[in-house]
Amino acid sequence: MNPSHFVAVVGGACAGSEIAHGLAELGMEVAVFEQNPLPYGKIEDGLPIWHEKLQIREKKNIDTKLSHPNIHFVPSCKLGEDVTLVKLRGDLGLPLVVLATGAWRDRGLRVDGIDAVTDDSFLYQNPLVYWFNHQHEANFSGRTYRIEPGAAVIGGGLASIDVAKICMFELTKRAAAEHGVTCDLLHMEHKGIFSELERHGLDFAQLGIQPARLFYRKRIIDMPLVPMPDNPSEDKLAKAEKVRIKLIDNCRRKYGFEVHELRSPTAVEVVDGGIRKLTLGVNQYKDGRFSATGETETIACRQIISSIGSIPEEIKGVAMRGELYDTDNAFTGELAADPGVYLVGNAITGRGNIKDSMKNAQRLSKVVTANINGDAVDFEQLFKSQAELAKESVAKLEAYLKGISPQSEEQQATARDAVKKLQEERGYGGDFATWRDQVLAAR
Repeated sequence: MNPSHFVAVVGGACAGSEIAHGLAELGMEVAVFEQNPLPYGKIEDGLPIWHEKLQIREKKNIDTKLSHPNIHFVPSCKLGEDVTLVKLRGDLGLPLVVLATGAWRDRGLRVDGIDAVTDDSFLYQNPLVYWFNHQHEANFSGRTYRIEPGAAVIGGGLASIDVAKICMFELTKRAAAEHGVTCDLLHMEHKGIFSELERHGLDFAQLGIQPARLFYRKRIIDMPLVPMPDNPSEDKLAKAEKVRIKLIDNCRRKYGFEVHELRSPTAVEVVDGGIRKLTLGVNQYKDGRFSATGETETIACRQIISSIGSIPEEIKGVAMRGELYDTDNAFTGELAADPGVYLVGNAITGRGNIKDSMKNAQRLSKVVTANINGDAVDFEQLFKSQAELAKESVAKLEAYLKGISPQSEEQQATARDAVKKLQEERGYGGDFATWRDQVLAAR
């Protein structure tokens, strides 16, 4: 079948690879532009490394999809810098560009005095998790971090729990190393920190580890740890509250970090560019609403890690409305200012958290398994739900393409040659599996 259109997908992870493959199966020729050398997105850089088996499975799914003969993968090619919408839509005349760029920008933490911090006493979640996942690689050249005792994590969702766990794992590893003990990350995550230390004859209290502290502006029973429909019944609310309490209790028991509810950061004291104290506002729940009581408490604190949500990155040439890309139609995701450019996944919702990803996929009941044992999220079902959403998007995109005239062979050849040039500039020889193995071998 001769392709009727040459189209582009920006982002090659779960949603991007699924859509690219779906369009390729329909007979389209698809260029996939990926900002990183490999297209694994949140699977590799946002999902903590202890989910290794799931990461391997999901990477294989992406590998299979991007190996389709109608797909042209372009690595290390960032939209807005290495390639632009003007070039794709105007110069190359592509009738369709799909943005599957996800939500990678940390939402800014607004706290008095935070702008005076010049060292790593203030961190955001996304770069921290990236470092944690890749620090062991021989050729890792990214920024490195040191977790400070008693680090304060600001948030309340599943991602903030992962950040608190990372803090505890790093603090425990460092303390145990001083006694000549190397801790096993997977054992700590699966069985708990206390179990791992007991295996080596060490005692948590004797090691003097100052636990990380998670601060949440609402109550523990309000934490967004399990999905809920828009208008839940009283029974569903009651069950969700019990699950949240059990999950947090389980985390405290296994990982040792503290959780403090009804606390919002308001100010920091900074000395020589580093945080020394954190002031928290005390909140209350009254008459169905949360409000500040006016009371504050100040604690000694050497590090704050913000985990209050991820939003889409600003991309040169892509209009935004507030924190989100400017689209008037959240169902189709078509950009308001550029018909023919579509958004999918978290690029539409603007939220990198699990709950909103599931809402966007409309698979709430199938994705999360949270029970009395403290199991939080069935990430495998989450990725499946994202794939299902992407498949639904392919049908919308196909309908759009059917409504416009097919490209001429000359137009497709021009696009194909331009993409090949971009591939050659990056040393990509045209075979995805070969490229993947080369990149992994260099790590």
